Amino acid sequence: MQGTQEHRDLRVVTCSMFDPLGLAREIRGAASFERRVLDELHVAIGFDAAFVAMKGDPPTTINVDAARLDAAIANAAYASEIAQLKDAARTSGGVAVDTAVLGEKAVQKLRYHRDFAAAVRGRHTLFAFLSLRGHGVGGLMLGRSGSTFASAEIDRVRALLPDLTMARVSFRAPWVPEGLGSGRPDHLWSRVKELAGGARPLERLDLHGDVVEIRDRALHREMVAVSAHGEFVWSRAERREPQRSGWFYVDLFHLAAARAKSRSRVLLIGCGGGVSAQQFATVYPGTAIDIVERDSAVVGLARRWCGLDDVPNVKVIVDDGRAFLARVNDPTWDVVVIDAYGAHELAPGFVETGFFTDLKRVLRPGGGFAFNTLGTLSGCGELRDVERAARRAFADVRLVPVLDPGEAYSPSAVRNIVVIGRNGAHSR
Repeated sequence: MQGTQEHRDLRVVTCSMFDPLGLAREIRGAASFERRVLDELHVAIGFDAAFVAMKGDPPTTINVDAARLDAAIANAAYASEIAQLKDAARTSGGVAVDTAVLGEKAVQKLRYHRDFAAAVRGRHTLFAFLSLRGHGVGGLMLGRSGSTFASAEIDRVRALLPDLTMARVSFRAPWVPEGLGSGRPDHLWSRVKELAGGARPLERLDLHGDVVEIRDRALHREMVAVSAHGEFVWSRAERREPQRSGWFYVDLFHLAAARAKSRSRVLLIGCGGGVSAQQFATVYPGTAIDIVERDSAVVGLARRWCGLDDVPNVKVIVDDGRAFLARVNDPTWDVVVIDAYGAHELAPGFVETGFFTDLKRVLRPGGGFAFNTLGTLSGCGELRDVERAARRAFADVRLVPVLDPGEAYSPSAVRNIVVIGRNGAHSR
């Protein structure tokens, strides 16, 4: 996460029109969710044509030819025209109206207007750009053939964007950036040096026959497990801003919080360097955070090197996460995050149906969970077992894979995949 703007990207923002996060809790499929969003916007704002388009997924349209739109999205000629509106939107909360930026006569000469808006006698088009961590993941378009959009209507769409982005991404993250851009002038050179190596070890200790090391590598501080299988980076965070994770999957844990009805109490199973605790305490001030970690030595490293003791409202419990959950009898937490890897594999006991039965019991009604796994979307590896066990206990389970920019999608590629679930009913 990066500064105040990225905190706003993750924070729940109230919008007087409707609640996208509430819709995401109720609706199972992404296409159904997008259609419902357009229906709600039609009532709240009004339009003659509209679409929602997320990278990697077919668009959802009203009075727009979906096949032609899908082809146009990949066309560089359209992209160069929309770029002007993206630049304007960056300075106005992600929303721009084409005729307000370029003028009505100039808009009528543009290819996208001739090919799409003119076909339905459109005059004014509102573009809203959905972004995650500063990178575009999709867009919303509302078109009108009559009067333009009033300032109050633009403001309402702008206020809706953060929640709309988080709600839509909870179905699937179509594209996410590798690493975390910094904004500091020296970041690019630091990134080059980081990729070239140069790690500086700070402390090493033996842990159950393996080694756990704290080290600095350029901008980041890492907690690394070293075993006969190689190195496994448990935790990676910026040294200057320890709430900024070096791995995007950590930020996806916020999808569980976004889908939960409340965020007053959070349980983190697995401590690592405490990055998740840093993030949750920053984004949701006042939240009580319980951390369960089976190894006191790991907690000690996090305290000495990762600022764990500086995180407010945190209680650390040294215990086996699976056994701890089995002993809790009451609905206690609004959000539970499981990130429980050992030196090279998921800790035992977490892929069993019994674990998810316990998880369901301790989640409050409407509570959400996030479970970090490594696997492939083709169904191989531990992801398959985690998903099956989760679906036996929860009706609402979703998989959110982490993709790198420019990556040619492959269902057989091993990647972080975060399993997101909610303790509540859903509809299709």
